[in-house]
Amino acid sequence: MPLRETDIAVVGVGCRFPDAPTPERFWQNIDEGHVAIRDLPDEVFCSAGVSEDVLRAPDFVRAAATLAEPGDFATEFFGYSPREAGLTDPAHRLMLEVCWEALEFAGHPPAKNGPVTGIFAGAGPSTYAFALQVAAARKGGIAGVIDEGDLYLGSAPDFLTSRVAYKLGLLGPSVTIQTACSSGLTAVHYAALSLLSGECDIALAGAAVVNEPLTGYRYRPGGLLSQDGLCRSFDARSTGTSFSSGVGVVALRRLSDALTSGDPVLAVIRGTAAGNDGAERSGFTAPSPAGVASVLSSALRAGDVAADQVRYVEAHGSGTALGDQIELRGIIDAIGKGEECGLGSVKTNIGHCGPAAGIAGLIKAINVARTGNLPPHPLFEVPRDPGVLADSRFFVSAKAATAEDPYVLVNSMGLGGTIASAVLAPPPQPTRPSAPERDVVRLVLSARNRRELDAMSRNLADELDRGDLAIGDVEYTLRVGRRAFEERRVVTAPADKLSAALRLPRPPAVRTARVSTPGEPTSDPYENWLRGLEVDWEALSEGEGRRVRLPSYPFSRRRFWAIDEPVAAVPVAEIAQATDDVEASLLELWRELFGVNTIGVDDEFGSLGGTSLLSVRMALEIQDRHGAIVNVHRAGGSKATVRRIAEIIRGQQPDQVADGDSALADADIELPLGPVGATGMGTDVLLTGATGFLGAFLLHELQQATSERIHCVVRAADETEAWQRLRNTATRYELPEPEPDRVSVIPADLKDIGKHLTDELARDVGHVLHCANKVVFTEPYRVLRHDNVLPMAELLRWMRRNGVPEFSFVSSTAATGYTLGESHKVMETRQQPLDPGEGGYGVGKWVCERILERAEKDGMRVRIFRPGFILGSRETGACNPSDMIWRLITSGLTVGAHPTDERAWPMAPVDVVAKAIAELSRVPGSVGRAYHLIDQTATGPKRLFELLSEAGMPTRPMDRGAWRELVAQRANGNEVLSSMALYELDGYEDDGPNHMQAVAWRPWLAESGLDSAVSGDLLRRCLKHLADRYPTFQELLPL
Repeated sequence: MPLRETDIAVVGVGCRFPDAPTPERFWQNIDEGHVAIRDLPDEVFCSAGVSEDVLRAPDFVRAAATLAEPGDFATEFFGYSPREAGLTDPAHRLMLEVCWEALEFAGHPPAKNGPVTGIFAGAGPSTYAFALQVAAARKGGIAGVIDEGDLYLGSAPDFLTSRVAYKLGLLGPSVTIQTACSSGLTAVHYAALSLLSGECDIALAGAAVVNEPLTGYRYRPGGLLSQDGLCRSFDARSTGTSFSSGVGVVALRRLSDALTSGDPVLAVIRGTAAGNDGAERSGFTAPSPAGVASVLSSALRAGDVAADQVRYVEAHGSGTALGDQIELRGIIDAIGKGEECGLGSVKTNIGHCGPAAGIAGLIKAINVARTGNLPPHPLFEVPRDPGVLADSRFFVSAKAATAEDPYVLVNSMGLGGTIASAVLAPPPQPTRPSAPERDVVRLVLSARNRRELDAMSRNLADELDRGDLAIGDVEYTLRVGRRAFEERRVVTAPADKLSAALRLPRPPAVRTARVSTPGEPTSDPYENWLRGLEVDWEALSEGEGRRVRLPSYPFSRRRFWAIDEPVAAVPVAEIAQATDDVEASLLELWRELFGVNTIGVDDEFGSLGGTSLLSVRMALEIQDRHGAIVNVHRAGGSKATVRRIAEIIRGQQPDQVADGDSALADADIELPLGPVGATGMGTDVLLTGATGFLGAFLLHELQQATSERIHCVVRAADETEAWQRLRNTATRYELPEPEPDRVSVIPADLKDIGKHLTDELARDVGHVLHCANKVVFTEPYRVLRHDNVLPMAELLRWMRRNGVPEFSFVSSTAATGYTLGESHKVMETRQQPLDPGEGGYGVGKWVCERILERAEKDGMRVRIFRPGFILGSRETGACNPSDMIWRLITSGLTVGAHPTDERAWPMAPVDVVAKAIAELSRVPGSVGRAYHLIDQTATGPKRLFELLSEAGMPTRPMDRGAWRELVAQRANGNEVLSSMALYELDGYEDDGPNHMQAVAWRPWLAESGLDSAVSGDLLRRCLKHLADRYPTFQELLPL
């Protein structure tokens, strides 16, 4: 393909489309024929105010393609206050992020001394701003709307491109393009003209629209929207289109410049065109076939491309009868006869994203030109105009195909008749040589803070592990293709050791420094860079090196969505107001935490959606603002209120709310258990808690240990949902799926278990293994009894009535206390003193054990299993991300230090614990016994970090207070770090070594050949599991 002076290179892409937060994911979805349109759950519509009558109407359409987390935004990175972010349309916010990513893709971040960069883009009408304007009008009338000048600046399309230019420091043209559905591709046309005229050296082009939340609609025959919510372009079954959201941007350069500077050329835009056929059409909204043909032909002429050279057409493909017919005839008239040519539209995959529709089609076409892969056209079965299509060169196929070096034609049509088109060609071979590869590689990375720098390092390590990049070009790209921020890192290692060094950024291979003011220069450019001095990396490259695609900046994003509160006009109860400054301050804090303005001093923490992690964040803020330490558990748990917490802060009332639960616990020990029937002959097992962490492993081990059928009580609406929960749990913890021929499900909530356990089931069941419980340490006993005590009593009543004889109870070491006369020793006996310090959870387990003693007197055969801290699987590392131990370890590794803490905790691996319960519960000699399922050597923080150090993950010891402060500084919204910033918030007392007896299961351990000890390899395996599956851990762990 001869190069021309008018050729434009696509050197970068950024996007947010349904099910596709990155270009690579978008292209993968397209190649796989993935359809992002799906039915939305009821809660989406209910929270948006859709009535039950409308929701259940037969013509209500609930299918849509939605963006993931459209309200999240990197406020601090782009210098926004929370108020500004809340008043800025999400489409405008996402456009900022996507433009930055497109420039990083190209290896040309915004820079004062870099290429002159312009931006051409369009946006749709802001439904977000409209909702806020309605709210303002309700509050203050039309004057309230007029006064919201910041809302206008944050949402009007006029300011879309100027905002990007202002925030990114772009000095080229800033032009907003508004041609409705063709805005994105029209922007590309004018961006190309700007480049060819010399106005700028790089041009960003694209469009953005966020139509969230999508609230469904009632189908109207003959309207724009389809009957089933799907968009079936060119298919006879299509009844309309499906609106969605999307943001897409391409970075463009003159091809000659791109090749000279070694840019990653993805495709070449040979020619573009835009036009409108004026009054020469049947109506205002749609163009004519002649108008479509004219613009397409103009683009082909501009690109010196013959019509028969085109091998794929990315059409507008709206899915409406009139639109598809007009477009198809226009395409056929423009391209005529020739070899077979593929035809498709991205709208079948992601719906119609309004002004971003054209840029979505172009980004799809870039990959077609780049790879030669002609993607499938999903949902296609029968053509709408079979005769017209059959007589042409075009084919629409639900199967993928290939073409060698294809030219691709993109068409986009806007309401109002403006048409845009572009012709793409495959990228040429690079002309700039790659950077040489050296024995020792030196990478430079920088970010705004340490947390983002660590995330950047991990992302780069993952990219290097794929093995597709020339390491010399990676070095070059990081030096010249990334902006330098305050937090800086130099990684020095052989190429095969780079990934490990990036994941574990420790000296001597890794040096990290934070720049405040530039230091003194040295002879080493890397040292100068670490000291904050400017380095001319391009001069040092000596004309060698290509910019390659590397992971984009790992933005720390937070949700800003000012329309979260329901807008339905429902009567509101009078809100209890603050009576003093303490209550007023707490109300302000709660409104920030929950994102709700209508909170009173008597509203309960749990009813507002409070969680354990949220309680930690709240306690940190209270400590910071008031210097007070508040334990939500003792303030009432989910029943805690602003009024109660204010009382604790003022010191007007002792912090002992849980004490009143003792009388209730005493009464529950005597709960009625009902009559005892004749002993049954059943042999099946009834298991509760199978979707919990330990319960999932227990179900797996029971299938190995017994041949009987296992009935699982699962909280679900029906059996289908129950089975799905079991399968999801098995997947989460890397276990085989339960065997349907061995396992059955009982959809039920344990709180209502009595309604679901039948006498017929009792005839088959001979053994109940009760593992279900609510593990929440912020709740008092009076709250947890409804989940952890009353359901067990109901189980026992059912068992006694029907003569089910065997009961195995998974209790906890929290149900134990120090033996009388032994201040630091816990014996492995059934009888245990109550330790109030274990909170409502421990009290509940203790009460259950006392109830079981009563059941035993009537002949029930009972076994008690008391696990301690349950670690992950020795084989896979699968573990519970909510457990405090993993948060403690992760926080320590993140800050490079661990708290000085000499205590030791009882613990054992989950697979060993589960196997012990499954097998010991079937041993006759276990009846009447209690088993402490813990290793005989307790392990505390000090030993955990020693083991990690031995496993290659060292940390240094640090005073607990200083450690907490360091973790709090680094938390930056991360839930893991935030929860550990309150480590032992209630105080710490080193009261000497503790010992918990654990001898009963040792014979079984010896016989089975299993080891319950904690090892560094086990801990590392567990951390790898967490890093692979949970983003909050992934961004912190060096694995």
